[in-house]
Amino acid sequence: RIERGCREMSGTSVASPVACGLGTLLASTVPEHERYKKLTPASMKQALMEGADKLPYESIYVQGPGKANLLKSYQVLQKYEPRVTIFPPELNLVDDRDYMWPHSRTPLYAGAMPLMLNLTIVNGLGVTGYFDGPPTWTPTNAQGELLAVQFEYSEVLWPWNGYLALIIHAKEAARFEPPGLAEGVITFTIRSPPFPGEKEGLSQEVAVPFKHQLLPTPDKKYRVLWDDYHNIQYPPHFVPIDDLTYKMEILDWNGDHPHTNFHPVFNWLTDNGYFVEILSSAATCFDASEYGTLVLCDTEGEFLDEEISKLRTDVTDKGLGLLVIGEWYNRAQMNKLAFFDDNTRSIWHPIVGGSNVPALNRLLDGLGIAFSDEVTKGDLRLGRDKLEVKTGTSIAKLPPQSEVWRLRTGAPVLGATKVGKANVLVYCDTTIFDINLKGNLLPHLFLDFVQYTAGISKPGWMGSGEKQEEAFVSKRGKVPMEWPEPGISDLLSRPLQCFKNAPLTFQPAGGFLEGGQSVSTRAGKESADLSEISKGEGRGGDIEAINVHNGKEDGWRQSEGGGRAGNSPSSSQGSHLDDRFVQKITARLQPGHAGANGGTESSGIFKMYFQRQVAVFLFVIVCVLLLFIWKKRTRRNKVKATKNRYARLRQIV
Repeated sequence: RIERGCREMSGTSVASPVACGLGTLLASTVPEHERYKKLTPASMKQALMEGADKLPYESIYVQGPGKANLLKSYQVLQKYEPRVTIFPPELNLVDDRDYMWPHSRTPLYAGAMPLMLNLTIVNGLGVTGYFDGPPTWTPTNAQGELLAVQFEYSEVLWPWNGYLALIIHAKEAARFEPPGLAEGVITFTIRSPPFPGEKEGLSQEVAVPFKHQLLPTPDKKYRVLWDDYHNIQYPPHFVPIDDLTYKMEILDWNGDHPHTNFHPVFNWLTDNGYFVEILSSAATCFDASEYGTLVLCDTEGEFLDEEISKLRTDVTDKGLGLLVIGEWYNRAQMNKLAFFDDNTRSIWHPIVGGSNVPALNRLLDGLGIAFSDEVTKGDLRLGRDKLEVKTGTSIAKLPPQSEVWRLRTGAPVLGATKVGKANVLVYCDTTIFDINLKGNLLPHLFLDFVQYTAGISKPGWMGSGEKQEEAFVSKRGKVPMEWPEPGISDLLSRPLQCFKNAPLTFQPAGGFLEGGQSVSTRAGKESADLSEISKGEGRGGDIEAINVHNGKEDGWRQSEGGGRAGNSPSSSQGSHLDDRFVQKITARLQPGHAGANGGTESSGIFKMYFQRQVAVFLFVIVCVLLLFIWKKRTRRNKVKATKNRYARLRQIV
């Protein structure tokens, strides 16, 4: 219903009509003889964005360019000339810390995962535009010379806009350099063909200033690597919500990322001197000796055999701390969540539980650790903190010399142990860390977990659990190891490949700038060894940036949060791998596909559909009959009442 005053709402369906109304009002102020050249989708977007007021204390991912200011946008439009603009217009990650969150909390240092930024190009020169050569990185101070910058960008800017992705690395030469500010400028030129009636097109050079912290490489104990590669990316599958008690939603929309629903944990770690990096390539694409803790939080994807072998070695031999936070997994519960979707006319089955417990169990099997398929609920005391578990899993196995904490119901949900050279901690629910589960958030406990796994210190509550001299084995629930349906594991797997979001030393060869001249190459072509760029070496000793001009074979994909560039394969082989996975997913979602139900899914779909239609028809018939009976009885009562009134009148007369 319509209410007075203002209220807060979000989403495209709310923002779009407001933006359309603002654009219409702006367009009405332009004289008719100027509208042909001045009124374009690009000019409207530029006027609205340039006139917006930036809100304090809010991230760019919350407010975009800011709050709309119609008067300022009108003033921009009155003086408008066709031009190219980029958003954000500058990358100052030092002075605009709140606005550039979370990137401002991720300083640059040698050996780290790259800083990835996506810029939007609005081309007011014409509906079509092109890069007139690859972008270039020009350092403006000594620290800026210690950066290597990769680019990915639109092959064609159409209609009216495109993108420029930056993948920024610190060279190996920066490992022991004193802290400072790395500064430089990204420049590129956009050209557009002539308008109808013009003989020559237009072009414009664009410069984007960049400033960020450059630090010596921190102690590995304070470096946390958060695995995002094995979390399913929206939208190919039906991934159910982690909290089964929440009845308003059944889909997990949030991506399980430290910059989205786990951002209180990210902020708490960075506020306490930790450096959080995101693993967005396969588990074989990082050096375990660089990190103190690997975080596997609410993982839904599969681990390939090569990844399992490497991670086990990283933990037992290289001392990589491991923090695993699982979620519920139960086949019977998953079957209850299946529903008929009216849009696709098909039954949607969960492809996984709250997390992929079978995959985690295969990974942890060599460490003597396993989760069960029990769905747990209750609370747990750790020191002064009360941990709420809404719908989690439970621990099935732990090696000897472990410590276990149980819910009041007796379910073991927290375990700490030492495996080889590393500390391992496993927990069975994300309620206390995930902002979307509406629980009592305890991000400081995540810090306790990391301090233990990294070998920095033991929390005060450590020692209050049950000591296990022998191997711990729980009899609560089964230990799922394999998927009962064929093909599910393939659908949850991703390529064993290092993309451009991995450190330079793990990337395949690509194009680079040498001696101040840029060389643009398509992904997959052989070029210089990127390890030389990482070290700041090579012919001429002045390798500044890497330029990758995307073709059709390796289109760049923008992922959730708007901040993840470089997820495209860097070779044609990787592209074909991705295509095969997409084909599998598409086939799996076809109504007639013999997937999890062994060929009976199609008949089940139509059976449920017709049962639903028959039920609706019978319900309507019953309602009509009840209405008819009610009206008939009402009419009889009215007739009877009328007769009684006439009888009383006759008696009175």
